[in-house]
Amino acid sequence: MKQSLQLLDLIPKEKLDEILQAVNEACGIGSVIADTQGRPISSESNFSRFCKHYCRATEEGRLRCYHSDAYGGKMAMDQKEPYVYDCLNAGLVDCATPIIVEGHHLGNLNGGQVLEEPIPHEKAVERARAIGVEDIDGYLQTLKKIPRVKRARLRKIVNLMSVITQTISDLGIQKMLLAKQSKEYLNKLINSVSDCIISLDANGAVVMSNEVCFDVFGYPSEKFYGRHFIDFLENGDVVNECKDKLDKGAMDNCRAEFTAVKHDKTTFPVQVSISRVNDEDGAVAGYVVVLRDITEEKQVEKMKEDLVGMLTHDMRNPILAINKTLELLSTERLGPINENQKKIMKLAINTNDQLGSMVNAFLDIFRDDNGRFELHRNNFDINKVISACIEDVALFLEDKKLEVRFEPESPVIDLNCDLFRIKRTMGNLLSNAINYSVTGGKILVSTRISGGNEAEFISSVPTKYQNRIETGRKYILAVIADTGYGIPEEHQESVFEKFFTVKTEEGLGRRGIGLGLAFCKLVVEAHDGIIFCRTPYGSSAGDRTPGVEFHVILPHGAISS
Repeated sequence: MKQSLQLLDLIPKEKLDEILQAVNEACGIGSVIADTQGRPISSESNFSRFCKHYCRATEEGRLRCYHSDAYGGKMAMDQKEPYVYDCLNAGLVDCATPIIVEGHHLGNLNGGQVLEEPIPHEKAVERARAIGVEDIDGYLQTLKKIPRVKRARLRKIVNLMSVITQTISDLGIQKMLLAKQSKEYLNKLINSVSDCIISLDANGAVVMSNEVCFDVFGYPSEKFYGRHFIDFLENGDVVNECKDKLDKGAMDNCRAEFTAVKHDKTTFPVQVSISRVNDEDGAVAGYVVVLRDITEEKQVEKMKEDLVGMLTHDMRNPILAINKTLELLSTERLGPINENQKKIMKLAINTNDQLGSMVNAFLDIFRDDNGRFELHRNNFDINKVISACIEDVALFLEDKKLEVRFEPESPVIDLNCDLFRIKRTMGNLLSNAINYSVTGGKILVSTRISGGNEAEFISSVPTKYQNRIETGRKYILAVIADTGYGIPEEHQESVFEKFFTVKTEEGLGRRGIGLGLAFCKLVVEAHDGIIFCRTPYGSSAGDRTPGVEFHVILPHGAISS
């Protein structure tokens, strides 16, 4: 039976050769470390010319030498002490001592290649011919040069060899214990995670897994191992597609969602990651699968979907009802109202519209997360859209004594867009500027069409967005600049993330639930545009209110009907 544990797995060949060199310097004999079948696993150190060029030079001679070394090791094991014996090939005196690691006989230290008494001429010739030596005279001449050593002296040498094999065994034990500890630690680590970790062979059958798998799938280990991985999935064909892509090198890792099947045939959703494992030659040795039960995530996702549906339905209806009531009052159908009451009524209508805009933004972001966000485009003048937004917030501007200047470069700038969403985007940016401008400050809104030096235009865009600018295409540039406390540079990208807000040293943070700018980014990018912000570089270091500029870049032009 093939030995599962090998000495070279524990001690490198270079270390074994180093040990043999020390043996030779101390004893002056030939030596080799061989496996239990007598085959060398170290270099053949200090071998005599007789053994190298004659005894082991023929196929038969080499096999007899291996058999002799194996015999010596076996006798040493049986007698539980170093063994001195006559070589089964040429009749030289050899010795052997076994290498034992944790009860495993892994090899032998074989030495000798000496004589106690000369070998008779006729016997030597007979042995030479038995192994197919053709140069009998050379065989006999080198045999005469074999050193004479008394058996008592050889026993002292073999006792030293015994000490050396014990050292080799100790080294092997240390390596085995380290490997065992590492394996135990790795097993504890793997079994401590909540995800299933599964090792597959090249055919896709389970060969190893952590303990979580047995609980997740409801299988005992003996029934889990050996089964094909696709047996645990409803849509197993996708696994074969992943394996095919991995085998062709099309990807390093394949991720997908599946419906898994338990032992009792119940199903549950899982997310699976499959990676290929190669052997030393680069061929497929197997696959590693990380499988996660996403039942709770799917339940939370469903709850979120139901909540959004409920909020958007149950909130939009009363908002619309309030709007209709306010419009009815403002049109004086129920009786006359004075100018101050009209202003208050308009403020209430605008505030209600903002609330409706927030609900719609929430719904649009949810639609985008679920792949259901769509635009309804038509041709509009972006200047008219912005002017309407400024009019809608007129009372808020008046309340904070803010001056707003709108400076369009051209009287008409055509844009093919989803009107309601672009208007809400511009409205959000204006409301943002109003909220965070100091009382008595200014808001500057400008629009222009890119032209002239294209390289200069591209360089004005942050580096990470420059690859989105199509060469030769014109763009609309809209800038809304306020006079607030600005946004620190480290947050100028994060402000567009959902639920992100900024706090300043003055405590005047950018308040809210953090969906307004996330909605703006969603809409602008859906129109193939770019949105970013910056606190002007020209602001002096001592300026407490440098403000912030929001830049919106959209493809220019209308689509003819």
